[in-house]
Amino acid sequence: MSQPLRVLFVCLGNICRSPLAEVVVKSVAETQGLSDKFHFESAGTGSWHVGGSADPRSASKALEKGLTLENHRAQQITQLNIHDWDIFVAMDRDNRDSLIRMGAKPEQVLMMRAFEGLEAAPDVPDPYYGGAHGFEDAYQMLKENAQGLLDDLLAKYVR
Repeated sequence: MSQPLRVLFVCLGNICRSPLAEVVVKSVAETQGLSDKFHFESAGTGSWHVGGSADPRSASKALEKGLTLENHRAQQITQLNIHDWDIFVAMDRDNRDSLIRMGAKPEQVLMMRAFEGLEAAPDVPDPYYGGAHGFEDAYQMLKENAQGLLDDLLAKYVR
């Protein structure tokens, strides 16, 4: 069997969007029997929350949807570990640009909302300061794009 594709979901602090994206996409992959094809994790480009849990609002949203962020510990993506990953899924343009500055090849960096059929992929807005609706909106955006992301990864990268 070939090695699983190493996919890292990336946002700023790794406590809101990227951990939620990780469990949403992982859940869809598991439902389709694709768990052995992928290794999913998440990280932030900033170091503020390293070692900390997911934001309680993100964890609550995950639980509400039948998912868990209970074991999540925030980690940081840096120039030192950027080459440990095959594909990056950025939550927004700023994090995409940061990944490329760290050494990721542009073709390795996908935008989470690239699967909505729009000419340019919009950002997944950071819900940290956005109140309760922000986390539901973020979840819906992640859920709506999960299948398109998996289809794209399977078509382009998984043998």
